[in-house]
Amino acid sequence: MLLKVKNDIKEIDRVCTEVKNFCCSNNIENDKCFDIVIIVDELATNIIKYAFVDGGDHTFDIVIDKKGEKLHIQLSDDGIPFDPLKRSGPDIDSSLDERAIGGLGIFFAKQLSEQITYERTENKNQLDVFVNLKKEK
Repeated sequence: MLLKVKNDIKEIDRVCTEVKNFCCSNNIENDKCFDIVIIVDELATNIIKYAFVDGGDHTFDIVIDKKGEKLHIQLSDDGIPFDPLKRSGPDIDSSLDERAIGGLGIFFAKQLSEQITYERTENKNQLDVFVNLKKEK
């Protein structure tokens, strides 16, 4: 599945609906589908909010591919260079009042996926997320 997404926060509802439809049509369990929706929602929201600093209209791509018990999600944008994997994790031990805002999206994506890689090629950020679809025992 290929989604072309505008850098408009209103697009997130459409993206999540398309991801849910993909999961249903590929017989992906509800709990795994929920994880995938969270991953895509968080990462796409970060791109919309932070990748394009010029204030103009942009689009980015989300590709989702299922092969056997593995799911590959690729997000690609031509925004400012940013490797989210180099960002330090959020402080999850402090109280809510003491915590800095932000950083949980990447944290959740890492927790819910098997592997995430980042690459900057041809002036594009490319984030590859791999999710194991096997039933957990």
